[in-house]
Amino acid sequence: MKTSLDRLLGDGYDIRLRPQYGDEPLSVGMSIDVASIDSVSEVNMDYTLTLYFQQSWRDERLASGDPRLNLTLDNRVVDKIWVPDTYFVNDKKSFIHTVTRKNKMLRIQQDGTIFYGLRATTDLACMMNLKRYPMDEQNCTLEIESYGYTTDDIRFHMLGNHAVTGVDNLKLAQFKVTDSKLVIRNITFATGSYPRVSLSFRLKRNIGFFILQTYLPCSLMTILSWVSFWINHEATAARVALGITTVLTVTTISTNVRQSLPKIPDIKALDVYLICCFVFVFLALLEYAMVNCTYYGNMARMTKAKRKKTPKQPTSRRNLAGGRRKQYATVTKTRLRQVPFTKSCRAGRIRKTAHSANGKRRSGQISRNSVGKKKRGYGSRARKSISNLKLPVIRDVSIIDKVARVAFPASFAIFNFVYWTYYIF
Repeated sequence: MKTSLDRLLGDGYDIRLRPQYGDEPLSVGMSIDVASIDSVSEVNMDYTLTLYFQQSWRDERLASGDPRLNLTLDNRVVDKIWVPDTYFVNDKKSFIHTVTRKNKMLRIQQDGTIFYGLRATTDLACMMNLKRYPMDEQNCTLEIESYGYTTDDIRFHMLGNHAVTGVDNLKLAQFKVTDSKLVIRNITFATGSYPRVSLSFRLKRNIGFFILQTYLPCSLMTILSWVSFWINHEATAARVALGITTVLTVTTISTNVRQSLPKIPDIKALDVYLICCFVFVFLALLEYAMVNCTYYGNMARMTKAKRKKTPKQPTSRRNLAGGRRKQYATVTKTRLRQVPFTKSCRAGRIRKTAHSANGKRRSGQISRNSVGKKKRGYGSRARKSISNLKLPVIRDVSIIDKVARVAFPASFAIFNFVYWTYYIF
């Protein structure tokens, strides 16, 4: 066995030349067993694929003709024979598994047919269209091509009718594989035409996670902002606090969602919903500002109108003294027309003395305290009249709140109907 193997791989075998060199193109068969799709990254625009990749071709230089020489050899023998220079076109980073040994397989049959297989994990570029995110479907591919040999040297074909397996068993957290498609074509570059095998996966995103994580909380915050329409418009602190809380909550949800997405200029379906929820919440806060301005503006106008209708009460010392002088002047004119009149102030009291017609003196004393009491009496009556100007508490809500109770829920329901109809159907 050793002698036969040494003879096949001896000096007569040139690893630098492909089989059938100078003749027709070599036919290389392929089969792919998809083990798993480990992750899909929207930020990096790639996905991670683990697969078993097998290639088969015929090298007549290794044909022994002995049925006993159907050999399964160690992976180190791969470095001693010619193998196709296939590579993954959209590969970013790959590695061949090495536990417990390097996961490579080489089998040589008696007619020179070679089966070469390996187990690898690769990060493959996948350009995604996120305009319908998270109701989107992505088409991610595995592109296999010959790096140096053109179609004049190598042609690819698939091994049998079931050359691609394992797709039906794939399970992903956020996606469902709805379809897979295999295409073999030639790609033309400046250096020539090269064979290429394309295996594409149709990935449909599961929306359940986003409904629980984003859509439901945003909808509940929007509905919660409408509670302020049923709160008394005089409860400023309660309504403003509720409005600000809902605005900040929707903003936080929106920020957390955008952190897991690439910074692209396209407006995604999720962005549309978040923006509209933010607008509804913000308008609910502005609605109270309108109610507040309308209510207190009407209150100020009514107060001003009542003040114009209410007569003014005399409260000053000058008015009070003038009234008293007028009263005594009237008495003097009628009874004491030509009687001298004197006034003296003593010990904080005001003394008024007059001589009557029969010569007797008449005196009257007006205490400063009594004048103060009179003054306080007038002041209390004035304050009472001002207090009567206060408007009664308006128990009925304003017409703006009544309209908002209907307009906001109806508008949000219409928006949801249009949104889900457009993006799902």
